[in-house]
Amino acid sequence: MKLVLGNSIVSCAILLSSVAGLAASGGWQTDGQGTRYWHVTPRPGQCNISQAKNLALRAGIYRSEVIQQDDNVIVLRGLDQSGDRRVIGFGNIRGCPELDGYEDGHF
Repeated sequence: MKLVLGNSIVSCAILLSSVAGLAASGGWQTDGQGTRYWHVTPRPGQCNISQAKNLALRAGIYRSEVIQQDDNVIVLRGLDQSGDRRVIGFGNIRGCPELDGYEDGHF
């Protein structure tokens, strides 16, 4: 009887830890201002949209939006300080390296 109870407790603990891991990796998130959005953490070794947008902002591209995303690249379009449209591409690997050939709207 004690063995069955012990196994039940261990099984519940494993189940709860796996559910907690899923909740931490993605799902509905809130921005604190009443807006909810779906967020999924990328597989290890991939670039995510948040990282790419931060890198685009550092490159001087504001109000960026995703125009292409696949297993290889993430391409963003936004505005520079003068209001001109700019396009920037990042490799969809760890570190989000900037790709040549996407800058200045040559997409």
